[in-house]
Amino acid sequence: MYMIVSIDCKFKTNHENIEKILQRFGLRKIQSSLYAGDLDKNERKELGEKISEIVRETDSVLIIPICQNCYSKKISIGRIIQFRDELYRVY
Repeated sequence: MYMIVSIDCKFKTNHENIEKILQRFGLRKIQSSLYAGDLDKNERKELGEKISEIVRETDSVLIIPICQNCYSKKISIGRIIQFRDELYRVY
């Protein structure tokens, strides 16, 4: 299922650590603190566990599942989001 992940961290180092985890799961940055990608149920659970190990009380991470049908109906206004490079899941 497609996932949208939002990050809000007080400290830059923790933000970067969470971003590394998201990238290892193959999620791609679409805005400064917003990632998107396709994860199955087990991957989503594992992602949540890994992030919860490092998240601090002042941080907030939202993992929002959306179906492909809903994602295909998105409206993009402004610049076209192009991914810089291919990312692969690393376990």
